[in-house]
Amino acid sequence: MSAHKQSVAYALEASIVKEIQRSFAPADQDYVSTKLANTGLPMGTVAPPPRVHAAILWLAKGDRAKFDEIVAGACADWRDTLVAAGLANQNWKLVLDKRGIECESWPAGPSGPAL
Repeated sequence: MSAHKQSVAYALEASIVKEIQRSFAPADQDYVSTKLANTGLPMGTVAPPPRVHAAILWLAKGDRAKFDEIVAGACADWRDTLVAAGLANQNWKLVLDKRGIECESWPAGPSGPAL
């Protein structure tokens, strides 16, 4: 599975950049930021990309090789990534808040387990 490239990069939310800095070694932070910003996720407007980005970062746990695997998986089915990170239910903003990620300004997208 290869990551999908899109012509316009995502602008990473400040809280996602902060999570990258918390989770990854300084030597990996630019790589992770660039890959998240430039990898198109096949979800259209269904879910906000930062929500999937947060899920990818948590599941990778600071491991660059694992990060690449999870990004590839998210490109195949981003919903599985949300489920694995505990962000697929209606309480996803509360889960993010408890983990220290500010997400109030993010677009909501649909919520609930039907994702």
